[in-house]
Amino acid sequence: MTRALLRTAGTGLALLAAGLLLVGCEPAEHAKAAPPTSPSTTTTATATAAASRPASPTPSRLDDSYFAEGSCAHALNPGGSGTTAHYDTVPCDSPNAEAQVTKRSGTLTGVAAALPRGADCPDGTDVALDLTQNDLTNVTRNRAAWACLRNLHDPHPGEPGGGDGPGIVVGDCVYTVKSASGSGSVAETRCDGQGEHKPEYKVDKEYVKQTVSLKGSTEQTCPDEATVTFTIPAPPGTLAVNPTVACAEPVD
Repeated sequence: MTRALLRTAGTGLALLAAGLLLVGCEPAEHAKAAPPTSPSTTTTATATAAASRPASPTPSRLDDSYFAEGSCAHALNPGGSGTTAHYDTVPCDSPNAEAQVTKRSGTLTGVAAALPRGADCPDGTDVALDLTQNDLTNVTRNRAAWACLRNLHDPHPGEPGGGDGPGIVVGDCVYTVKSASGSGSVAETRCDGQGEHKPEYKVDKEYVKQTVSLKGSTEQTCPDEATVTFTIPAPPGTLAVNPTVACAEPVD
């Protein structure tokens, strides 16, 4: 009988303790639980932190392997030339291949890269590409190089009369350009009249005019039938000591 009373008393104390626990936990039961950490929130925070860190420097690409001779290219801004052209290298069997590197200068570094030096491209070059300007991430790396490009298919603006290409050569056509100051110059255009400007003169002779004439030398001149003469601008990236003079006749 005594054992039964103790079991009953023990059971009552256990129920009383459980009841006090429930009363004490009741406010926590109605409290707002903290939201679980969302994977997307964590990802966003990580991405934001990564974006706030400074970007790693782009490794230099302007070495002798960049636009190597024989490689092919795709124009990023069709119509550009000289320092305004921008190309990307692509495999020669790619459907995007538009031009091929026919000649490539060595990559100059340091002080040599800052000296004026043209592409020295062969005849028929459609674009003389300034690789320093083409690879914009390396403009400040004191490196310089040129690539001579020829289109894989027609048209070939670098051919005589084609309307473009590095420099003006015999057989090219030009039109007069007036500057804001009123002085005149010439610019190249297609000889077949299919260009943006109508051809006015065709170059039939060129010669280098010596700044200092040597004793006994005979200075060249334009033929009598030449109507106009003008100085040809130096090719992109060059500094011509002696100017090249072109002799041109009117286009019929």
